[in-house]
Amino acid sequence: MQGVLGSVAPSTLKAYSAAMERFASFTWGVEKAGLLPPSEDQVLQYLAHLRVLGRAPRTMRRDLAAVSFFCKALGFHYPCRGFIPRRAVDGWARLSPPSPDGRRPISLPILRRILDALPGRCWSSFEAQLFHTAFTIAFFGALRVGELVAGSRDDPSDRAIRLSDVSWSPRCVSFNIRRSKTDQRGRGVTLVLRAARPGAVCPVRAVGDYIDIRPSLQGPFLIHRDLSPLTRYQFTALLRSCLEAAGLPPLQFSTHSFRIGAATVAASIGMQDRDIMALGRWRSRAFRAYIRPGGAVGH
Repeated sequence: MQGVLGSVAPSTLKAYSAAMERFASFTWGVEKAGLLPPSEDQVLQYLAHLRVLGRAPRTMRRDLAAVSFFCKALGFHYPCRGFIPRRAVDGWARLSPPSPDGRRPISLPILRRILDALPGRCWSSFEAQLFHTAFTIAFFGALRVGELVAGSRDDPSDRAIRLSDVSWSPRCVSFNIRRSKTDQRGRGVTLVLRAARPGAVCPVRAVGDYIDIRPSLQGPFLIHRDLSPLTRYQFTALLRSCLEAAGLPPLQFSTHSFRIGAATVAASIGMQDRDIMALGRWRSRAFRAYIRPGGAVGH
């Protein structure tokens, strides 16, 4: 069982476990019935319950995937592959078009404003350079925050970029992305960022300046002076603080705004779909949902 549970990302397992708890609570509350294996009627009742609550079809599919995962993990028959459960969710999806993603992209002008705000929001020049580097490579590398920084100070997942994953030269910097949301088996991919012209925001220069002051210690690449790793919480908190200092509404942005911004800028300069997919390690054209008309020049 441990191997089966380890076959999915920790975040996915957490989401599946929460979905399974909701399904179990509903089933017990309605029928006082055993949890597994569920009947098709129980699954349909649960889907109807989610529909009444106004849950999105995406949530329904995730919860069905959770029930399927735990049924299969425990060797039970899974009834949710039937025609009616699948078609019910598909039908609700057609009747309820997805609401637009309201997260704004971080454009190059906005990135500059965020970086300019760092010295006034950080308690030392070291911290300012640390976050300058983190924000810059998050944008130019179209990185998910989980690929870049640790989930917590004691994060055991070892997913964040490590010092050994970084190769720097004055012309380019490369990162070995060992594992990601779409690469659960850890095949890995190399991300290469080129130097920008003088005076422009440059990921290569940012990484070089950080390496010059970074303590000599193996482990996570982005660390504080006290050797503790930069965490998702710290990354998010300072991003919001800098957005506020720059006169921008923090609630309209998220850590994913770097990735949204990278896709938007890439599309605005005419990059081909396949090149944008390679930039962000997308396996499909789902990145198109990230592109915001006019977002590349947002201030």
